[in-house]
Amino acid sequence: MQERMSRRSLVAHTLAAFALTGSGLATAATPTQPATVTIQHAKGSTEVVRAPKRVVVFDLTSLDAMHTLGLPVAGVPKAQLPDYLSSYAAPRYTMAGSLFEPDYEALSHLRPDLIIVGGRSSAKYELLSKIAPTLDFSVRGSHMLEDMERAVTSLAGLYGKQEQGRTLMKQVRSEVDSLRPLASQAAPGVLLMAINEKIMPQAPGARFGFLFDVLGAQSLLAAKDVPARGGPAFGFDDLAKLQPQWIYVIDRNAATGSAPGGGAVIPSTQVFDNAQVRSTPAGQKNQVVFLDPKGWYLMGSSGPTAMLRNVAQLKQVYKAAAR
Repeated sequence: MQERMSRRSLVAHTLAAFALTGSGLATAATPTQPATVTIQHAKGSTEVVRAPKRVVVFDLTSLDAMHTLGLPVAGVPKAQLPDYLSSYAAPRYTMAGSLFEPDYEALSHLRPDLIIVGGRSSAKYELLSKIAPTLDFSVRGSHMLEDMERAVTSLAGLYGKQEQGRTLMKQVRSEVDSLRPLASQAAPGVLLMAINEKIMPQAPGARFGFLFDVLGAQSLLAAKDVPARGGPAFGFDDLAKLQPQWIYVIDRNAATGSAPGGGAVIPSTQVFDNAQVRSTPAGQKNQVVFLDPKGWYLMGSSGPTAMLRNVAQLKQVYKAAAR
């Protein structure tokens, strides 16, 4: 059996294939429109051919944007996708690697004219940019809406759908604006990422702190109150002492479909059914909110459809509590 190529040889093979066959960038310009456009992104600026046909998307939030805008996609990572993106698991889409590691052999066959990374895949930007024009649409929690708008409008503009992109972001901003008064009027709460029985609080400014920083909810905890990594664990007794009016839960294992180390996945609805939680105002008032795990953990709420869905869930629970 032929020995498998090393990663380095696969990259070399991919680059050689591009040199021999061309990367698809030789698009003729029209008298009124240049063949390429320069796009600003997290790693700087990149010149991209207009209306690229062989687009590989390693970033799920960008895949969300492209799907919502009806833009063409040729390759995607193997991942647990939310239901509205499940069609990308079909055989007509090339599985181009994982969220963290590209499949360079698959890329050599696909010969993309654009690669998009972000978040988990952003570390591969430099290497992938040697294969094809690459954009990094990573989103910063403190600038979530601005970074989302940059990605949505840039991608829409590549295909002459500028108006659709602006309309989509206008809808996203409008929905977020309509949530903020409801969220800010609700009593302070605690946001927890759950990995089976392990619970990790998220304060403003943390990875998922955009619940507070962007969406307007109030937090019982500040960054200084969150245990340092390697320090004492935060447990249900600690949660009970806080007596939160709201408990927000992101179930990491439900999002990924697996537990670290390959153990059993215990649903957060089961984990949080305990005496400590029931002793809190949140438990007594049925204000323990199990946030959509894929929309929060996998998508980080930074895809337009993910954001709209997550905002809709929070609006529903706040309105129900106010009745």
